[in-house]
Amino acid sequence: MPTENYSLRLDIERRRKLQEIATKQDRDLAYIIRKAIDEYIGRHESEST
Repeated sequence: MPTENYSLRLDIERRRKLQEIATKQDRDLAYIIRKAIDEYIGRHESEST
């Protein structure tokens, strides 16, 4: 799937918590953010059907 770069601003605490999750799962931060977005999209797609 083609990708595009996107800039995201996070406060220090959110960034720290996401990085902590990424480290525990041995994943990079981008992976964790993509998964969170996928879950958010999935929740909202199921609400509209």
